[in-house]
Amino acid sequence: MQYTQEPFPTQQSEHSRSVHGEDTPFRHWSLVQDYVRSLVDRRGYDDYVNYNTTVERAEKVPAVSGRSEEWKLTLRKDGENTEYWWEERFDAVMVAPGHYSVTYIPSLDGLSEFSRDRPGSVTHSKHFRGRAAFKGKKVVVVGASVSAGDIAFDLTSVAQAPVHAVVKGHTFNGYFGDEAFNHSSIHKVVSVSHIEPASPTVHFIDGSSVPNVDDIIFSTGYSWTLPFFTPPSSGSSIEVKNTPVPIPRNNRIPNLYLHTIYTPDPRILFVGAVNAGLTFKIFEYQAVLAARLLAGRVSFSRLSSTESQLAWKVDCIAKRGDSSKFALVFPDFEEYCEELRRIAGPLTEDGKGRELPPFNKFWFKRFMQGHERRKDMSGD
Repeated sequence: MQYTQEPFPTQQSEHSRSVHGEDTPFRHWSLVQDYVRSLVDRRGYDDYVNYNTTVERAEKVPAVSGRSEEWKLTLRKDGENTEYWWEERFDAVMVAPGHYSVTYIPSLDGLSEFSRDRPGSVTHSKHFRGRAAFKGKKVVVVGASVSAGDIAFDLTSVAQAPVHAVVKGHTFNGYFGDEAFNHSSIHKVVSVSHIEPASPTVHFIDGSSVPNVDDIIFSTGYSWTLPFFTPPSSGSSIEVKNTPVPIPRNNRIPNLYLHTIYTPDPRILFVGAVNAGLTFKIFEYQAVLAARLLAGRVSFSRLSSTESQLAWKVDCIAKRGDSSKFALVFPDFEEYCEELRRIAGPLTEDGKGRELPPFNKFWFKRFMQGHERRKDMSGD
C-alpha cells in the first residue's frame, strides 16, 4: 500500500505475527497513521498546512479587471476563547476530504426510542473501539461488508452467542467475501423491519425476531458530503456539462471523470473519491496527475473531450450503477492507473515533476493474497 518513493515501515505487531505468520503483510493502525503523518513532516511541507481548520464555503469569484477567475475560500478555526474566520483566494481547488466520515444509519421504526432509552446502545462501526464493551451482551450487527464481518467475528469471543448479523438478501463485498459470517457463533438474519423498544426486540422482514437486545451496531456505510460547495438553485438527475460545483447525488459525485477531474471545471480536482482497494497506490496516481495539471507540467489539453468524459461516466454507471458503487475501481486497477499515468505523462524536458511508474501486476496479486489471509482467520 506504500507510495512509490516513500517505503512503508516494516515493523510487525506481535499479534499480527501470531495470527498470520512471520511474513504477515498487515500493520497496526498506529503505524499507518505515523507513516501518513511522516509524509508531511519533511522538506518543510508542514509549513503549508493549516490544521484544525474547516472550509466553511468554497465559491468561484468571476474574473474582474486585472484579475483572473479565482476560488474564494471561507475558513474557520476555533481558538481557546475566540473563533477565527477569514478568507483566502486560490486558482484551483483540490478536494480530498475523504468520504468515510459522515455515517449512514437507516431510518427504522423504533430505533430512535431504543437509542433514547438505552444511551450508547446504538453505534456505527466507525466508532467501534473493541470487543470489551460488548462482553456478555446480546448484539445485532447490521451490514454485509468488511466492517460488519470483522466486528461480528470479533464479538464471537465475548458477546452472548450467537451474534445476530443482518446479511441475508444483501450483496457481499466482491473481494472481502462473506467467510466471517459463516462462523458457528454468528446467526445470519434478513433485513430489520422495525424495533420494539420496550421489550427490547428487533423484528425482521420474514417475521422472525430477537428479544432482549442489548446493542445494535450499524456497519451501513457512509454518506458523501461536500458542505462547503453551495448547490445550484435547480439540480439535475443526469450527468450535465454546466453544473458549476460538484454536489453529491446518489452517494457519489456526478460529472467526475476518472474519479479525479470535475468535467464542468477541471480546476476542481479530487483525490480519494474511490472505494476501497489499492488505496495508497490510487491516491498517488490521482495526486500526481492533479499536481502536474495544476503545475502546468502537463496541459489540460491532454484530457479527453467533454463528450468523451461524459461518455466514460455513462459507461461507468452502466457497469457499476448510479450509486456509491460508481466509485468502485476493483478489479480494473491496471486499466485505471495506466490511464491516469498516460495523461500525467513523462517528466518535463528539464527533468521536473514526478513520473508515475507502470502499473505492477504484483500489487494486485499481493492485494488479493492479503484478503485470502484475512478470510483464513475467520474460521472457528
